[in-house]
Amino acid sequence: MSKEIILAIDDLDENLMMIKISLRKLDFELITARSGTEALEIIQNITPDLILMDIQMPGMTGYEAAKVIKQKKGFEDIPILFLSALKDLDNIVKCFEVGGVDYVSKPFRTLELVSRIQAHLKIRRLQKRIIDENARTNAILQNILPQNYISELKNGNRPQTELYEDVVVLFTDFRNFTGISLDLGPQKSIDSLNQIFYAFDEIITKFGLERVKTIGDGYFAIGGVNSSSVDAPIKVIAALLKMQEFVQYYNTLHPDVDWDLRVGADIGPIIAGIVGYQKIAFDVWGQPVNIASRLQSVAELKGIAISDNLYEKVVRWVTLEKKEQKHLHRIGDVHVNYVSSLSTNAPYEIQLIYDGLEVKSLIDNYLEGNDILNKIFSNTNNNDITDSTNSTNKTDSTDSTNKTDSTDSTIK
Repeated sequence: MSKEIILAIDDLDENLMMIKISLRKLDFELITARSGTEALEIIQNITPDLILMDIQMPGMTGYEAAKVIKQKKGFEDIPILFLSALKDLDNIVKCFEVGGVDYVSKPFRTLELVSRIQAHLKIRRLQKRIIDENARTNAILQNILPQNYISELKNGNRPQTELYEDVVVLFTDFRNFTGISLDLGPQKSIDSLNQIFYAFDEIITKFGLERVKTIGDGYFAIGGVNSSSVDAPIKVIAALLKMQEFVQYYNTLHPDVDWDLRVGADIGPIIAGIVGYQKIAFDVWGQPVNIASRLQSVAELKGIAISDNLYEKVVRWVTLEKKEQKHLHRIGDVHVNYVSSLSTNAPYEIQLIYDGLEVKSLIDNYLEGNDILNKIFSNTNNNDITDSTNSTNKTDSTDSTNKTDSTDSTIK
């Protein structure tokens, strides 16, 4: 665990020296500033864990500096302890009004100052641990449920099953995944699938879509439930084109095996909700789910196969490669439209996202450990809430009373 940083702000060198002496045996990194203005410059590059603030300083007072610091993003919860010889009630109250968490009178006692610093740093560690735990919980929930369902749960409501109109459903699947698994072996084939699905997750997230689940080597996602359904059709097409682009790039890095992707998509009304009792999952049902799945099963390799209904929604913005008739099991004969690219008049914001998604960066991000498990658990062991100083480092009462007890700090 890295040293915690304390920023001490006082315009008198004597006071800063006394603070240094008081904290000399403790395992903190002490940074000093001689004015509120200097302190504001320091925090542009450094985020302290605690701030010791004088009140009476030329130019910007401690009150004014505290107000500015508390307005800075990420500094709202950093504890500010005021050190001052101003002992009247009005000044003490004002310290708390501007965001202070404590007040220590000058001349301060070393043991008192150290105890209060340690107490507030422990509270700060607990706050950070709660923030980290909440972030992990949110990351887990976001990997399971759409955001609007998470919001309902946080408000104490159980999300209800709902009917959604004009939801786009997409399915992807790899040809001969069983054969690929036999050639590569179980570990390598799953590692490869993880890399590919990581990229797929990044792609649909960029376009504001929602992964429903993976089924073996199949990938099932939707658009129009967690975001506006108006632009969901073109977002899904753009995402599918980028998925195919990624898989083809991935094959150039791994020429020992061909990952051939089949894709199908449809649009229409679906029912969405949470299923399960002890282990919950988000799922959707409806005819578009069946049609998209069947379109994927008959789609040509490397193609984007979509229904007539979906093609009508995006005809202005895509390039049609060809149209053919196929028989879908239990559905009948349908037209399959193969989309090859976005047209030049595709919506600007969609084109911007599409062009900004570099397939190489998706590989790099995965190799850097930016997958969901690392995001959730990478800081698990860094949430130590114990005091930053051990028993050998703590200042004992004999040392504090004999050397720097109550009369050594300069009064101002």
